[in-house]
Amino acid sequence: MTTAMERLDNWLNANLPEVGDDLAPGCSDTEIAEFERLVGRTFPESLKALYRWHDGQRGDADTGPFFGLDFLSLADARAHWESWKKVVDDASQDDMAELSEFCTSATPGAVKAVYANAYWIPFAYDHGGNHLGVDLDPGDNGTLGQVINFGRDEENKFVLAGSVTAFLEWLADQFESGNAAITEEDDGGRSLSIREPASSHLLDALDELFA
Repeated sequence: MTTAMERLDNWLNANLPEVGDDLAPGCSDTEIAEFERLVGRTFPESLKALYRWHDGQRGDADTGPFFGLDFLSLADARAHWESWKKVVDDASQDDMAELSEFCTSATPGAVKAVYANAYWIPFAYDHGGNHLGVDLDPGDNGTLGQVINFGRDEENKFVLAGSVTAFLEWLADQFESGNAAITEEDDGGRSLSIREPASSHLLDALDELFA
């Protein structure tokens, strides 16, 4: 059976070869284990498989494979995680309560309604302070390893999928069904976005897709 990862490789190579070429070879189990050690929690197998597949992007393409969001290398994911952990560690209880005042979970109780959490592991980035990531500390109604949005502008948290594997299967289904828009930009590069609901930024479409 063709895996979601193989389907995504095939689609990118056929439709956006510059992105397919930008994906780096997978990283080692040793590198993944070192990141796990820093976080202090075991990563779900599907997150490990993501980074065994490709160690993110090299950074030469103008867009990323997650409807334009960049695929972070493990080193970059670790750097972003360290920045968010510092926010958590440095904030007092009152500070975090203020930062989290307007945070919600679209599915009640699925994602903890906080601004930042040291157990959210980013793997995709929008270059504006926002991520898709894996939730290692879900709410009472959530699932360990679920894929969520979080970041500077992401007050309402959505569960995009119950695991990285399920998220990649959803993404492959969207691509193969034609729900992807490739746009020629003025600088000669190409961008990737979702066709329906029409949005140049995947995170802006989450309310319609996953509410």
